[in-house]
Amino acid sequence: MAILVTGGAGFVGMNVVEQFLNDGKHVVMFDRLELSKSASAVARPLGSRLETIVGDINDAKGIKALFKRFEIESVVHAAVVTSSVAREVREPKGIVETNVIGTVNVLSAAHAARCPRVVYLSSGQAYGKTHDERLPLFEEISPSRPDDIYGISKFAAEQIALRLGELCNLQVIGLRLGSVCGPWEFDTGVRDMLSPHLQVAQLALRGEKAIIPVTEVWRDWIYSRDVACGVAAAVRARTPGYRLYHLASGMDWQNTFATWCSMLQEAYPRFSWRFASEGESPNVSHRVQRDRSPMDISRLVNDLRYKPRFAADAAFRDYLEWIRHHESFLLETDESQRNTNDCLLPMRS
Repeated sequence: MAILVTGGAGFVGMNVVEQFLNDGKHVVMFDRLELSKSASAVARPLGSRLETIVGDINDAKGIKALFKRFEIESVVHAAVVTSSVAREVREPKGIVETNVIGTVNVLSAAHAARCPRVVYLSSGQAYGKTHDERLPLFEEISPSRPDDIYGISKFAAEQIALRLGELCNLQVIGLRLGSVCGPWEFDTGVRDMLSPHLQVAQLALRGEKAIIPVTEVWRDWIYSRDVACGVAAAVRARTPGYRLYHLASGMDWQNTFATWCSMLQEAYPRFSWRFASEGESPNVSHRVQRDRSPMDISRLVNDLRYKPRFAADAAFRDYLEWIRHHESFLLETDESQRNTNDCLLPMRS
């Protein structure tokens, strides 16, 4: 029996794969990307418990063949295009095909193989304009009003997944993620919205100066290890009471970004940082221009019995330790990113 993680070589996927492997599970990692050299070195000692399959989520026949090849007991569907404004203009069809049709392919294959559990990783971006109200968000109560192609496609895929679960007698659980930062984040080629925490970490490793925005946008940050643990809780839940949950930290990370920069400066003395002067353009972007509303996690805590444990300070200490042990991974992926991106992508509104 194995757990299939689509998008397993990406940011969130790598955290989920690592979590299941540490739990002693047999994992099938499916992604269009091959593991980087440094990530492969981490996975290698895990031996036969990890299967890495390179393929396309838009290949419906290939997905069905995957279920025939392995005895899949649960699926975590994490494959996604996290798109910037520039990508929305450039390739809207590709975003929709991967985020929506790719999800249909996974659900159809799971149904055909009689796989009992699918966990779909959705996004808080599904709320869209509702974030502007600055009020706590509650599942299936707060209106979803996505206002960009990423949010629209994630909301559509989420609702389609839940509907197919009803029709096909599949137990589908949707997890709406907050803004994620932490270990294994990198530019996958389809992840345009890199966290500011990663941006300054890359500058620190290169010994460069970070010029950060004066105003820190409020977001529902959650540490990537907490995301992985929350996903594991959804997979192992025997009789979940709901089909949709928020997976955010439930903690306030406001005004913590300068602390992260200072911790990096202490660890990497060649690195420096300061706030942008009036009229000066930062070289670090928060990627969004407006605060988001907090997502209530009572349902996650009370029903799935999982409560995220990393507040900002603890997350930063853990992330810094991870960076020290994975500098080659960040430098390797950073070099690839800089070879393909000449400038910062446009920010979301």
